Amino acid sequence: MKKTKRGFLLHAFGNKDLDYGKLAVCCALSIKTNLQNNSVTVIMDEGTKTWLNTSFPKDILKTAFDKIIISKEKFQSGKRRHFDSPWINFKAEFNNQPRVLSYNYSPYDETILLDTDYIVMNDNFDYVWGSSEDLLINKKAVDLKGDIFGDISDQRLSNHGIPLYWATVVYFKKSPFAESFFNTVNYIREEYNFFQFLYGFKEGFYRNDFSFSIAAHILNGYVDKGIKSLPEHVILTSYQKDAIADLIDSGEIIFMSHNVDEPWKSTLVNVKDMNVHVMNKRELLRVSDDFIDSCLEKLWTKDS
Repeated sequence: MKKTKRGFLLHAFGNKDLDYGKLAVCCALSIKTNLQNNSVTVIMDEGTKTWLNTSFPKDILKTAFDKIIISKEKFQSGKRRHFDSPWINFKAEFNNQPRVLSYNYSPYDETILLDTDYIVMNDNFDYVWGSSEDLLINKKAVDLKGDIFGDISDQRLSNHGIPLYWATVVYFKKSPFAESFFNTVNYIREEYNFFQFLYGFKEGFYRNDFSFSIAAHILNGYVDKGIKSLPEHVILTSYQKDAIADLIDSGEIIFMSHNVDEPWKSTLVNVKDMNVHVMNKRELLRVSDDFIDSCLEKLWTKDS
């Protein structure tokens, strides 16, 4: 019997403001450190690959990535406002549209699609493989304090609209349903203005969460029957205005969780052995060298 190929898929399109290539290295090494099924494929452009080759020794890139695929697809990128603490914001190029082609890019029979700013710190993803479902995607995200993440646009597409699915973590099989799902997502991306009018969500930059949510709604017969969640059904997510107080090692991070109503106040939150989506990319990049060193030490100690 043919062995099922299983692995993770990342997208990394860097720019002068945010080093998505380095974030992908962090994410990939966190996968390698904590999981048994840990093959990682990354999709990037030539510029990001060239930058990584000048930034890292070949052995580190070889440890992080099993396969690098160069995307030659042309997508329209835009500027998005990011925060780096409650007091600093900046605009950076945001190229998230290649994600819609993940089904075609993936070399695996079963794939877990991850954001590059997602850090794996436990083995929960090892329990996803072999699912009876063709596609798994989460609806619920909580902040570092355990409260529901964000505002209404992070829960529904509009005040009385359909529920939002988070495209941060997506499991899919090579199957007719998953292929139809990603084809529908791509169609929604191409006709984004129409679907914005139809579903009543706010205008702005293209958001994969919205396209994935609409595709789920369409393929479920325009009813909220829902697509099942992953075994780790809640995505722990830090806000862009949250900071990292200390990186203990690659399995433990102490955050400063800001108070939304009183942003000058912060609460220390220790995240240990829990997967976390770190929205403040600059903050993650600040500790990335230490994070990478910690992962490599664990991996190379394990192999010795």
